[in-house]
Amino acid sequence: MDLVATTVTGSDDWWLMRLAQGLGAGFPRLAKLRSYATGEAPVPLDSAKPTRAAYARFVRRCRLNMADLITGARVSRMKPLGFRTAAPDDDFGDRQAWSTWKRSHMKVGFRDLVRDLGNYGTAYCTTTGSASLDSPPLLLRSNGWTTITEQWAYQPWEARTALVIGHDPIAGKDVLTLFGQGWMRTASRAARTATIPQDGSVWAPGRGWSWEGDRVPLGYTQLNPVVRYDTAGGRGLFENHLDSLDRINATILDRLTITAMQAFRQRAIEGNLPRTYPDEHPQAGQVIDYDAIYSAGPAALWPLPAGAKVWESAVTDIRPILDAIKDDVRQLAAVSSTALYILSPDIAQGSASGADLAREALNFSVDELRDRVDERLAANLSLAFQAQGDEVRAEVGQIDTIWASIDGTSITGRAAASQQAKAGGMTQRMIDEKVFGYSPEEMEQAANDRQAEQFALAAAPTPAGS
Repeated sequence: MDLVATTVTGSDDWWLMRLAQGLGAGFPRLAKLRSYATGEAPVPLDSAKPTRAAYARFVRRCRLNMADLITGARVSRMKPLGFRTAAPDDDFGDRQAWSTWKRSHMKVGFRDLVRDLGNYGTAYCTTTGSASLDSPPLLLRSNGWTTITEQWAYQPWEARTALVIGHDPIAGKDVLTLFGQGWMRTASRAARTATIPQDGSVWAPGRGWSWEGDRVPLGYTQLNPVVRYDTAGGRGLFENHLDSLDRINATILDRLTITAMQAFRQRAIEGNLPRTYPDEHPQAGQVIDYDAIYSAGPAALWPLPAGAKVWESAVTDIRPILDAIKDDVRQLAAVSSTALYILSPDIAQGSASGADLAREALNFSVDELRDRVDERLAANLSLAFQAQGDEVRAEVGQIDTIWASIDGTSITGRAAASQQAKAGGMTQRMIDEKVFGYSPEEMEQAANDRQAEQFALAAAPTPAGS
C-alpha cells in the first residue's frame, strides 16, 4: 500500500513524512552534542597537510571531557526507589508498579534515559502492552536518533503523533512505525543495510515507502503510548556552555603546545661565522652546512670559532595559562549549576561550609529535573496499568515517584539527623524514607524488624530480683 497522500494535511502519509523529515533534520545537532558527551569534541586543525595527521593526534590529547561530568552529576542523583499509586495498602510503595519497572530493566535503563535527556535535552519512553493481558506491559526507552513526537499545543505533556524508526536485518527493510491516539501503523522500505545515518548527516526519508497494513488499535488506551521527557527549553544540560568547553580545550591546547615546543628549545650561535670553507680546507669554496655540523644530540660536540657564543631561548612560564584554565572551570561550574568539586577535584580540600554551598545549586538543579521527569514517569506507568486493566492504579494524578536522597550523606550523618528528626516529631516511617533513604522493600523490612524486636523484648523472661 504505497504512500499517495503525503500532501494531504493530517493524513497518515502526511504525518509519516513530516515526522521523518523532522527527525532527520535533527541528526546534525544530536551528533554535535554526542561528540561532546563522549569526549570527541571538534578540535582546530590549523596545520599544513604533510603534518596534519600527526598534529590531529596531538590536538586530540588536549580534549577534557567536562560535558559528561555535567550530565553525570545529575544522572547519579536521579534514582527512583519505588512508586505510590491510588491503590490501597501501598504504604511502602506499589509492588505492581515496581514489578513493571524491574521487568522492563529500568533500574539501568532509566539511567540511560536520563543520560540521553541530559545530553540531548529530550528522551522518550514507550509503554507497550496488550488488551488481552497475554503480554505484560514494558517500558522501552529511546532517544532522538530513533524517535520523534509532535506534542499537543494545548497539552504539551502529551504526544499527538509519534514516529519510531529502525531497521529489520532479518527481513531486510527499514521500518517506520507511526503512533497516534490509541493506534499504530507501520511502513517499510526494502534495504539490506540500514539507510538511516548515525554519523550526524541530515537524512530525508525519500521515496519507496509502503504501508504494511491499516491502523492497528492498541486496545488498552486511547492515548499515544510514546511519552517525551524534556529539560528546560529542550536543550542539553551542557548545550548552552559549548563555547566555554571549547575555550577550556583551546587553552589546554595552548599549554601543551608551549610545553612541547620548550622540549626543543631554540639555540643559536652568535658571532661572525663564514659562509664558505677557507682555502686551506679540503672543501674550500663550498657552502658550509651548519645544520650538519651543529646537529643536536646527547653526545654532540660543536666546534666553535673564536669569539662565538651559544644563545638558548628562555623557558616560558605556563602558570598563567594553568590559572586561566582553573578560572574557566570555575565559571563553567557556576553557569551550569554543577558543584565545583565535581569538575575540579582539588576544590574538595575546601571547608565544609564551602562544599555545602557548592552542592546547593546542583541540588536545586536535580530537584527541578526530578519534577520534570516525575510527571512523565507517571504517564508511562499509567499506560502500563491501563494495559493491565487496573483503572485505580492508572489514575495518573495519584502516581508519585519515591526518590533516593540527592546527597550521599554518610551513615553517621544520617544517624545524627534521624535523632534530630525524631526529637522534632517525625515518625519512624518518614525517617526511614526521608532521612535514611530506604527503598520501599527496606522500609517494610525495617518495620517488620522493629515489631519482631518489640515482641522479643516483651516475651523475654524478667530477671530474678528485678
